[in-house]
Amino acid sequence: MISNLQSTETDATRRPTPASASLLEAAIERGGLHPFFHAKFSLHDRKLVGAEALARIATPQSGLVSPAAYVELAERSERIDALTYVMARAVAAHAAGFNGLPCSINISPMSLERPAFADKVAQAIGDSGLDCKQFVLEVTESRVLEYGANAFRTMTALRAHGFGLAIDDFGAGPSNIDRLRNYPFTEVKIDPAFTRLAMSEPYAKAALVSCVRLAHDHGLGVVAEGIETQEMLDLMTWLKVDQLQGFLLSRPMQPADFKGMLQQG
Repeated sequence: MISNLQSTETDATRRPTPASASLLEAAIERGGLHPFFHAKFSLHDRKLVGAEALARIATPQSGLVSPAAYVELAERSERIDALTYVMARAVAAHAAGFNGLPCSINISPMSLERPAFADKVAQAIGDSGLDCKQFVLEVTESRVLEYGANAFRTMTALRAHGFGLAIDDFGAGPSNIDRLRNYPFTEVKIDPAFTRLAMSEPYAKAALVSCVRLAHDHGLGVVAEGIETQEMLDLMTWLKVDQLQGFLLSRPMQPADFKGMLQQG
């Protein structure tokens, strides 16, 4: 059931910090990424059914911080794949103690353009002795970036390895419903901004209803992320999404704390 354990994150994890190329390389070469885990709960019975891994990067000034700026730097410098492999290995090392609980890892849409990406990220997981079927790769929709010519091929290869594939932040960026039909996704994650808009704007609510229905009609799971208020929870209950994630239910936790919550059941 949902735990009352609080996040062990510090304020530093939320403060933006300028990205440093040297720290990025240190994170890649010396394992400077530290995963936190954000629980996912079943809408039906509120049981813990999965987790999303959220990277934190070690900096000398602020301790562990969100790596958003480093992701952008890694994309610009074509180091995003290497950063993803490091993250995958770090997550898998902890997920080995999760008793098979599904775990999500964020990936960049840019990585889908490299046909070798599928085999390399599968190897990063396989080196830990885990099965790729335990992992879902979340492709962000928040960037104004169209999928390139290799995206379908790479996604198909990832699915062949056993990975689940999720559209992350659906509704926040250039989300295209056709992607639900034309790419081998297994899951849709609804952006909290889309949810908040649907609570006050009838057209947004109608669009959200259509998206959830379409996803379910195509056999995709639907995860509502960023659930912060009872009103948001009530809307998602009415929509009959499959899973819930957000601060109202649980905050991101360091691995030891997350394992403690998992052991509580």
